[in-house]
Amino acid sequence: MKLTFAGTGSAFCMAADNFQSNMVLETIPSGDELPQRLLIDCGSDARHSLRKLGLMPNDFDAVYVSHLHSDHIGGLEWMALANYFVFDGHRVELITAEELIEPLWEHSLRGGLETSDHGNSKLSSYFDVTALKPQDGFSWNGVSFDVIPVPHVVTEEKTMLSYALFGHAKDKSFFLTTDAIFNPEAHMPYYRKADIIFQDCELGPRHSGVHAHYDQLVTLPDEIKAKMWLYHYQAYDKPDAKADGFCGFINPEQSFDLG
Repeated sequence: MKLTFAGTGSAFCMAADNFQSNMVLETIPSGDELPQRLLIDCGSDARHSLRKLGLMPNDFDAVYVSHLHSDHIGGLEWMALANYFVFDGHRVELITAEELIEPLWEHSLRGGLETSDHGNSKLSSYFDVTALKPQDGFSWNGVSFDVIPVPHVVTEEKTMLSYALFGHAKDKSFFLTTDAIFNPEAHMPYYRKADIIFQDCELGPRHSGVHAHYDQLVTLPDEIKAKMWLYHYQAYDKPDAKADGFCGFINPEQSFDLG
């Protein structure tokens, strides 16, 4: 089982050698020859980043959506239409928190997907929709996932949540923060029990307050940083993360063996 980062950049990534931070979890079930693939988020430039990995929409069995920003869902219309029109109606399971399903359709996908050659459509016309209760988690091909609501954008009026993942693979457990504010008190139990941490990390002079910034992460305990990889960064010069105790910054197309 391996996790490959199709890209490691931020929402506004424009570098020619990087894409938005979407990931491919790949496993080969016992007795099968073909791998099963779960796409974790499908951002606006997924059609480019996945093609660079040699993958097409019909190469996926499922897609997990963490939250509704375009660098995490902007490629879903492309995936839906390509699978329907180009790949003989290939069906992909869409896995996400139940509270995201209605706004995903009504505010992001309906305009481009509702009117089609088979009449008015809905989300389930294109995807096999699995609505998650986060407290229940889910399992996929031998990996069990805890689904963890994490604050991403916090205002006086509202808090936008992202749904982080804690994966229990055969040999390793991993914590994938998705997009989250710096919240060490809430995240520390997951940091401590994970074998490997994939942490979104902001760079540059401005602290947006919607991601953990490198300047904040560097204050974490050494034993946490020693198993933490950084991703979702902007195209600024990167500090020497290894010298600061981290595993390092993840490079585009880098893979991790999860056993």
